[in-house]
Amino acid sequence: MEKLFNKLKEEQYKIPFISGMIIGLLTHIVMLVNKYPNTDSMTNFYFDQNMITSGRWFLVVACGISSFYDLNFVNGFLAIVFISISSVFVTRYFDVKKRSLMIIIPAIMATFPAVAATMSYMYTVDGYMLGLLLSVLAAYVAKKHKWGFALGAVFLAFSMGTYQAYISMTILLCLFDIFLGIIEKEDIYDVWNRGFRYMIMGIMGGGLYYGILKLLLLIEHKELGDYQGINEMGKIPLSSIPERMYKIFYDFGGFALRGRIFVNNIYTMVIVCVIISAAFTAVVLLFIKNEAYKKWYSYLMIVLIIVLIPFGSSIMYLMSSGVEYHLLMRMHWELFLVLAVVLFERVFAAYESSKDRMKFVRAIAVILMALLCYNFFLIDNIAYFNLQQKYEKTYAYCVRLLDRIEQTDGYYRGMPVALVGRISKDSYPTTNLTAPITDKIQGTDEDFLIYKGEQYREFMKNYLGASVNIVEGEIVEDMYFSEEYSTMTSFPDKGSIKIVNGVMFIKLE
Repeated sequence: MEKLFNKLKEEQYKIPFISGMIIGLLTHIVMLVNKYPNTDSMTNFYFDQNMITSGRWFLVVACGISSFYDLNFVNGFLAIVFISISSVFVTRYFDVKKRSLMIIIPAIMATFPAVAATMSYMYTVDGYMLGLLLSVLAAYVAKKHKWGFALGAVFLAFSMGTYQAYISMTILLCLFDIFLGIIEKEDIYDVWNRGFRYMIMGIMGGGLYYGILKLLLLIEHKELGDYQGINEMGKIPLSSIPERMYKIFYDFGGFALRGRIFVNNIYTMVIVCVIISAAFTAVVLLFIKNEAYKKWYSYLMIVLIIVLIPFGSSIMYLMSSGVEYHLLMRMHWELFLVLAVVLFERVFAAYESSKDRMKFVRAIAVILMALLCYNFFLIDNIAYFNLQQKYEKTYAYCVRLLDRIEQTDGYYRGMPVALVGRISKDSYPTTNLTAPITDKIQGTDEDFLIYKGEQYREFMKNYLGASVNIVEGEIVEDMYFSEEYSTMTSFPDKGSIKIVNGVMFIKLE
């Protein structure tokens, strides 16, 4: 413990952690001190997180640290702690030494909009961020210790057992480390040796994850579900490989160009263009300064890494063709900004002879990164603003709906109630002001919180204190295609409610 505390006193550990905590709390405090649920939260006020049918066998343990209740402050605070610790290991992984950059990296990791998207799933955010930390630790121990690839494999397996998409975090860290080794003219045998350890760690980690998954499925007498095509895992027909490769490159390019996370206005476009140009220039300068251009294999390895980066970013398509990537699965994209920060530091160190000029350039780089983080801060809080609006509108809507149900002639407590269709947006004023931003941030988008019968039931029970016997299934489908349904008007119109054969039908759409 004494050794640990002495380590934590060192700047290289203390600065990233404290920065991550302060910036993380400032960015996400509104979610920690308010209860703004998203769509899935309706049915997860208490959830044991047994997601083994989705392949997330460790999530029950990762979330169990904070209990299985949807505790916004506890879960959110733990999530920020895990992000801050992750930023410490990322700065140590790349051996970042400048104080200003030790602050910028945790700022990127704490404010990146994928964190806000995950925060909207507050009942599980702490477990996911622990999975993120494990994915970083996997790469860190594999690099820093001779036999660390074995322990790294364990960390990777448990990270995938929490959320499979975080494997991309580990892959990109490994690829970026090899890339830096090439342009800084490290001994080729050292680079290959490290790359080989990373590869072994990945194979062992993936195998361990899959082995534990199959064992636990056998013990619990369950099978993998079809969500995100997870039941296809381990079954890759050779004929599907060209299609999956196309999806990988298409998804990578599509998010980079149209993701609206890095660029959402003219100012961020300028900032991102300058950062990309500066990072490319830094690569060229380091390539020349370290004379890496004299080695023929340097070009070959750089091309190989550039090709592998999209695979690392969208690797879930190799596991399942049914995957649909959303922002929660793109946490690793923050590493492209981290790589730019690391490149800036390396080029500043390489050209330290031009000290005064480099100080000015470094200041500009830090300011640009800080401005981008501030934009992320704004995006996150705009997303939280929409979550609040969604909750308020849903609450008001359900109050009106409940009142109409109870005031309808013939209604009695316990009567089956079937809600047909989704809320008609045409019947209400458009108040979703944040759509250009939040429609790309999973969990914080849309106008209303609920769209399924069980969500109405849970919302009314937990927020309105009312028990409504809402039914779903074939009875709703049969009514939807009936002639009688076509003559009904949409709620809240007078003709939107009918009682047929003892069941109250309400047309929402």
